[in-house]
Amino acid sequence: MKRPLIALLAAAGLMATFAAAGSTATGNRVSPPVRAAQGQDVYRLPNGLVAPQLSGGVTAAAADMLTEDGAGRGIDHEPPFELSTFGCPNVYRAAGIPDNIRANQECSLRRQAEEWVRVNPTDPSNVIVSQNDSRMGFNQTGLDWSIDGAQHFGDYAIPTQFARCGGTAPTVDAFSDPSHEFASDGTLYYDAIGFDLFDNLNGIWVWASNPEHKGSFLHQPVGSELSATPRTVVEECDPNSAIFHDKQFTAVDSYPNSPFHNNIYITWTMFDFSCGESGFDYCESPIVISRSTDRGLTWSPPQEISGVSEICRFGDAFDPDENKNACNSDQGSFPLVGPDGTVYVTFTNFNTPGIDQAQQVSQQLVVKSTDGGVTWSEPVRVAFVDQTQPFGERFGCVPGRRCLPPNSYRLSSGPGSMGIDETTGKLAVYWDDFRNGDYPANTNNDIFMSFSTDGGDTWSKAVLVSRNDGNNDGDSQPAAQWQAWGDVGENGNLYVAYYDRQHGLCDTRGCNDITLATSSNNGESWTYQRITTKSMPNLTCENNPFQCGFLGDYMSIQVTNGEVHIAWADTRGLGHTVEEDVYYASVPA
Repeated sequence: MKRPLIALLAAAGLMATFAAAGSTATGNRVSPPVRAAQGQDVYRLPNGLVAPQLSGGVTAAAADMLTEDGAGRGIDHEPPFELSTFGCPNVYRAAGIPDNIRANQECSLRRQAEEWVRVNPTDPSNVIVSQNDSRMGFNQTGLDWSIDGAQHFGDYAIPTQFARCGGTAPTVDAFSDPSHEFASDGTLYYDAIGFDLFDNLNGIWVWASNPEHKGSFLHQPVGSELSATPRTVVEECDPNSAIFHDKQFTAVDSYPNSPFHNNIYITWTMFDFSCGESGFDYCESPIVISRSTDRGLTWSPPQEISGVSEICRFGDAFDPDENKNACNSDQGSFPLVGPDGTVYVTFTNFNTPGIDQAQQVSQQLVVKSTDGGVTWSEPVRVAFVDQTQPFGERFGCVPGRRCLPPNSYRLSSGPGSMGIDETTGKLAVYWDDFRNGDYPANTNNDIFMSFSTDGGDTWSKAVLVSRNDGNNDGDSQPAAQWQAWGDVGENGNLYVAYYDRQHGLCDTRGCNDITLATSSNNGESWTYQRITTKSMPNLTCENNPFQCGFLGDYMSIQVTNGEVHIAWADTRGLGHTVEEDVYYASVPA
């Protein structure tokens, strides 16, 4: 992608300038994570939207490393419990509610958040959860594994010291945004973003765990099990690179009858920061893909897939050489594979029409490939997404981010999530937005979904999930519901879990629960199940200054083998502390 240095675009009738704090023509590139952690990289598109920003996990990792002691410390007192060689397991129980099982087992009272859950298709008792993990003093990633159906977990700090840019350079400083997927034979693939703090070395790396190891340790894909050296998907080894790779997810073609069986696909956001007078400012952030056809040994060069369409505007807002209809201001992609090998990717796009800043809406888009990821369709709009939640420090939000007061937890720029009915091919996309909110009168964020029965070519109207009575004509549940993640079951039912402030006084005090919503009739009606045994306390800078402001950009569910598996970041710390750990629960589908 070409990126000349340009002045900011001025367009009659639109915004004349695009704000970017802290950008000066010094000749020295400050790493994008540091700029984001300092609330600097805030750019306005002509439609009034703040342009996509780096993921919360990357930003929080940088913020941790910029603390006074450089170590991203946990809370500042001794653990109020007895240490054990069995780690720090915990289970919360309550009548009529599934057990809430602590997945991470380390005892340092440091943050674990931004979690992902997957179940081994060859062994349903093998449950794997991954998360950002600050046990090392700054952000790395971790993996929690169970071989008894999540009754007990062991955990594992990922050997990121073996991920070296170019193969020989020192390891990058931090890792974030892990995800993992199983192949049909039980091989586990695990990926994460790595980056330096004070230059722009960054990339995406992949490890594996062979079927017999069941995620108990990671090693080199298609290589020696004694080597923890991962394979490189993409990397920037020039410290002054303008490219930052962010927010990746993985899909594996696990269908034996698919023509692309065992292909692995990783999609992510490729940020380009080479525009503006300084040459350090935001240009674009398209969605790209890389694929492996040899079980993770080699990876194709990044291919832009977010495309060009009449439904996108202002593709040339920061670079006049770009197509004006490029859908290139994106964040948060999620891929999945259908039984026929079709690859679907949903992502949040900011190239929306309109200039009314009071009506700031992004759009959830979908693209697909029917030839194993070689060529891609034009993007299709699923729905518009309202992004008018409170923004910035004056509302108690993390600098440069949106939040839902009194929580200071940053809201992500994406992603939406997606599931597929493997029998009928029905697709469903889930997201949250603020169209029913009116802050400060209320913080009525809501969960929505849309479905497609024609392979993603057309989509239903946006369906409100978080309703008062669950009926199609029910009013919105007035409290805040946010950070949705959904799937489609083998029975065709729709499932979506989310953070929920409807219980007790949580909407004014900032405590949260996890709710699972289920529909058997394409969203015409919903049933709701409380998953948490007790509300999670609001994590504030007063009760935990080292973890406040971030609860992750995503939680996770998977529906498989008649069970709904759910993982989330929970602030009910051990010993009555307020700090973040990863919890797991499952319920019948």
